[in-house]
Amino acid sequence: MNKLFLTAMLALITTFASAQFVALTTITEVEEEYNFTDKIGVGYNVSDKLMVGITMNGEDKYKLLGRYNMYNGLWATCIYDYESDSDTDMSDKLDLGIGYSYNVWRNLYIDPYYVMPLKEDNDGKREGEFKLGVSYKF
Repeated sequence: MNKLFLTAMLALITTFASAQFVALTTITEVEEEYNFTDKIGVGYNVSDKLMVGITMNGEDKYKLLGRYNMYNGLWATCIYDYESDSDTDMSDKLDLGIGYSYNVWRNLYIDPYYVMPLKEDNDGKREGEFKLGVSYKF
């Protein structure tokens, strides 16, 4: 039901969108195939430098994200999982990262980025992930 709601909202937003909305997704590999819809989201450019948005994490749960444009397509991101266990510290729910938006065609962008958790795991390590995203600016 949540996927249907998010898809309907994305379709509704695209009809009323100005140059301030962004549709984005992260490409994931599921059973030897690539999936574009597990981590789909919507963002809003508050200013030329700051974007805020919400994404799905593939399990009908949502994450809040902020993206700060630093210089010529280079950006920093902060992802907050507000639906995770409420007994944990806020630092357990935050991921920080850096990425680059490469303009492919008109308003279509390829966004490679690297994110890592803010807090170390039980072994004292922070395992980051390299991800590939796609975004379209309206």
